[in-house]
Amino acid sequence: MPLGDRLLEIRWTLRREWFGVWEVRDYYTSLEQRAKAGAEITFGYILMVLAAAALATGGLLLNNPAVVIGSMCVAPFLGPSRAVCIGGLFRNRKIFLGGLVKQLFGLLIIGTGMACAITALLQTSVPEIGITPEILLRVMPTTRDAVLSVLIAVSAGVAASLALSADPRVVETPWGQVISAAIGVEIAISLIPPASVVGIGLAFGRLDISRSAFLLLVVNVLGLDIFGSMLMLALRGIRAQYLVLEKTIRQTAESTLVAVPGITPVGSTINVTLLSDTAANVHVTVRNQAGETVPASLAQTIAADIKGRTDCRSEVTVEIMAYQTYSTL
Repeated sequence: MPLGDRLLEIRWTLRREWFGVWEVRDYYTSLEQRAKAGAEITFGYILMVLAAAALATGGLLLNNPAVVIGSMCVAPFLGPSRAVCIGGLFRNRKIFLGGLVKQLFGLLIIGTGMACAITALLQTSVPEIGITPEILLRVMPTTRDAVLSVLIAVSAGVAASLALSADPRVVETPWGQVISAAIGVEIAISLIPPASVVGIGLAFGRLDISRSAFLLLVVNVLGLDIFGSMLMLALRGIRAQYLVLEKTIRQTAESTLVAVPGITPVGSTINVTLLSDTAANVHVTVRNQAGETVPASLAQTIAADIKGRTDCRSEVTVEIMAYQTYSTL
């Protein structure tokens, strides 16, 4: 092979491997679903934030790093952080704002409020409650602390993004869930302790501590969500256009199936695996009533419709499942 062609092939391979995630079934739709779930404020989320804030406050006041680390293991901030990141990349304002509101509500309302209430209560009943070195660590007293805090937040965001894109097939496995849990702890390092320090400072009447911890929290949120997670996924090639392509292919196949007599939409599934921005594998599982005949050219028709609507080449596989219904109702 001539050197020029070889270099062109290497360039195309690198572009394909790095810019965009390919050969993963329903990948971009799955990302959107994860983001939607991460943007919802649930009762369980509120309880977990309360527990994390209580642990963090106790660890900070006790000057016990182990307890503070324990609070990070409980804090549920991976979901809303991903919602902000993915919602921004997919230009979905509802998901982006939902994730941001959920994140800030958990940190500044629940987390800070819980820390303030616990500290105020302990001040009246427990002697020797005061500002500890663990608290002062979150007040950014030096340039070194500020720079390293930002570095930690950005690194946690990068790790969260790489977990979704570097080896996306692992995400749904038990090992992938372990990785997500570990990344959730990394994210909480940057969020729950400073949020608790804001509340502790308010309880002590130390507005200087609360102000500095709040600034640290804001910097960490920006570093985590924007400069870490969103930027890394953008560099990885995650684009709204691929989500649109995946959805359009699925909708095209659905509209083709609707026109076929005997096929029941309920229970039928359409899985789309993007191979590149111009090629896809489509696996269709359809249910049809026993005795009804499905056209032999159905897969070809779906592929032609996809080509006509998206200009995307596709390999379509149609799996037919016959069913019967009997009722005495």
